[in-house]
Amino acid sequence: MAIKVTFLTVVTRNETVERRYPGGMSAYVKDNLIEKPYRDRNITGVIFMSTGEAEEFIEKLTKLGFHYDEIALVDRSIGSFYLCSWLGTRIIPFYFSKPGGRESKCWLKRKSRNNSRINRRTK
Repeated sequence: MAIKVTFLTVVTRNETVERRYPGGMSAYVKDNLIEKPYRDRNITGVIFMSTGEAEEFIEKLTKLGFHYDEIALVDRSIGSFYLCSWLGTRIIPFYFSKPGGRESKCWLKRKSRNNSRINRRTK
């Protein structure tokens, strides 16, 4: 699953919101007016028009106990502002996007499984 990235989107994992935000996920969604395209079963995004607003929101989250590595700031045209190992993105530059067409999205990356083979001796 993936969520839509619009303007500047502050993305958090739902499990982190449940653990750190007062009132859990339902309060987070209500307090930040989060609509369906901006949340799925793994992650949730809060949209901002300016970096100043997004930075204020991130500061608010850190004061509530969130860690910086639990928060991602994603721009719809350039992607994540900093390296985020748990978040995947597909960025469609604004000049390539069309109404009803492809959109920038992000999703929770799955942990890779160790597929190495174990050499076993046989008798």
